[in-house]
Amino acid sequence: MIRTARLRRALPAAALAAAVALLAGCGDGPVRGGAAALVGEERITTEQLTEIVDRGLEAPEAEQQFGADRADYQRQVLNRMVRALLLEEAAQEQGIEVTAGEVDEQLADFAEQAGGREALEEQAAAGGISPSDLPRFAREVVLELRLGDELTADEQVPQEQLQQLYESNRGRFETAESRHILVEDEAQARDLLAQVQADPSRFDELAAEFSTDTSNAEDGGSLGRQGRGTFVPEFDEAVFTQPVGEPFVVQTQFGWHVVVVDDRETVSFAEAQDELRRQALSEQRGAAVLEALRATAERVGVEVNPRFGQFDAEAVEVVPVPADDGLSSPAPEDGAVPAPPAGGEQVQPVEPSPAG
Repeated sequence: MIRTARLRRALPAAALAAAVALLAGCGDGPVRGGAAALVGEERITTEQLTEIVDRGLEAPEAEQQFGADRADYQRQVLNRMVRALLLEEAAQEQGIEVTAGEVDEQLADFAEQAGGREALEEQAAAGGISPSDLPRFAREVVLELRLGDELTADEQVPQEQLQQLYESNRGRFETAESRHILVEDEAQARDLLAQVQADPSRFDELAAEFSTDTSNAEDGGSLGRQGRGTFVPEFDEAVFTQPVGEPFVVQTQFGWHVVVVDDRETVSFAEAQDELRRQALSEQRGAAVLEALRATAERVGVEVNPRFGQFDAEAVEVVPVPADDGLSSPAPEDGAVPAPPAGGEQVQPVEPSPAG
């Protein structure tokens, strides 16, 4: 209680019917390997798609959320895979290279926001992303950030606007990592403070024994890393002004707290320039990246197996095939992308949680 994501030319009806017949004909014989989609010369096999889908549904929460409509979830995964390949192509065209270090740094940022690597993996798994696929996801995020930076490099943002954004988002740029022991009266808080001052190593033990904040007592009273403005005013002011490493007592509407700040970080205005600029140009960046992906899709060509969906080149995503085309049945585990018909047309493919 203290804390407060122009290629589309639809196939003629005859060609769609032929595609259905081709795919349906595979069902009478042994299942053969095929492609779920082609992005330029890159082939997304049905086996690759199935493996990622299966991994994504391993967590009970993901199975509950997505398992009831596996075909829809499968299409979402395929959409991410197609988009990732388009991002790689678009970034390469702009001369952008993403290093393993950048991916690791992005993963570390995700983990910090989530409250640790374990928490990040749990959240990702519940959202349908297997922990083993997190590096792939982080790379896509970095690619899109770098691509957006490159495409809006010439856009001008007034310093006054950046400064205003910095001031209104202090919680992102001033953070503290703290622990507390919450009790009902001042006398007990002062007694616990004296014990902690005498032996700082006992803080976790005392939190587990005496803290009435059951959400974190067993975790040594840890409140994790939080931004300025996250806590109620009295607690927030103390956490962001008291010396690091020196325990103190503060009273709030919840009771009396024995607190120690383990670390505090401030990102200066100068250091925050890139992030502030990205925020100020969010609309322009989104539009520029979308246009770059459209152009890339048209240049390299995108084909999607119609049993998995179709590619909407305007939105740059894999969407369901309209039911009246007769292709709305669940996608098979395997299948081949039908050859393009004559004429060259293609199958188109944290508000923080309470702590009191």
